[in-house]
Amino acid sequence: MRVFTKVVSIALLSAAAIAGAQTVPPVPHAYVRVSARDSLGTPIPGAELTVVRGLRDVIAAGTTDDAGLGLLAFDAKDSVDLQVTMRKIGYARTDHFFAAGPRDTAIVKLVAARPQGPQGQALDGVKITAKRDVKSASYDLNADDIANANVPLLDGWDVVKKLRPDMLTSRGGCATGIRDVWVNGKRIVLPLPPTGITAERARVGVPPRARFSYIPVSVLSDIAPEHIQELIYHDCFDATMAKVGTTDALFVVLKPGIVYERGVGSFVDDVSGRP
Repeated sequence: MRVFTKVVSIALLSAAAIAGAQTVPPVPHAYVRVSARDSLGTPIPGAELTVVRGLRDVIAAGTTDDAGLGLLAFDAKDSVDLQVTMRKIGYARTDHFFAAGPRDTAIVKLVAARPQGPQGQALDGVKITAKRDVKSASYDLNADDIANANVPLLDGWDVVKKLRPDMLTSRGGCATGIRDVWVNGKRIVLPLPPTGITAERARVGVPPRARFSYIPVSVLSDIAPEHIQELIYHDCFDATMAKVGTTDALFVVLKPGIVYERGVGSFVDDVSGRP
């Protein structure tokens, strides 16, 4: 009788556990509808699409159809900022940030530039064979360089000092490094000086000959690495722009869907991706 009672008790407990497991609500899905076109408005079929959280966490992937459209689904427990990236040979990598929440459907329109031939015709495939020149390798940085880095990157200042330290010392012999910062074509003037841990770690890991003002530390510490599309540095000998604040200057281009405000930093534009 005792054995029978134990068997019944175990069966009841197992049934209760199974019932409890079955009542756990599923994680809600969210979606992003993507339209991919080139600069002439022509749909881009067969393009690789990825949805990424943070710098490298891919949470959804797919391809565009013949009309250049794609629908990707992903788990969304809470509201989150994500980026969708399009890649296809013959087209420039194209990114766009958007905000999404449980059961949301974001709408993202991607416009990719196509490489142009000598007569202006579009090139269907491009194979890069030439190596990057020394100056470009030291003074330029793009989103792929950041995503492929094998070191932890906390913010834009980490990106510069770990991936492009020559921007802080200058290959040409300048003793100034970075003095000014431009974000999306706007010069950032008199940002608040860095304080606390930001100020303390400003020189941690920088080259011994590094020279820079507080401005790049303040601005770049407020920009997330995944928000950066491109960084370009002009040293003291670069007078191509002939404008105040454009030598010893870093030019930051943010990905579409990202905005920057002085004293706030980079963030996803709430309007982007909404139907």
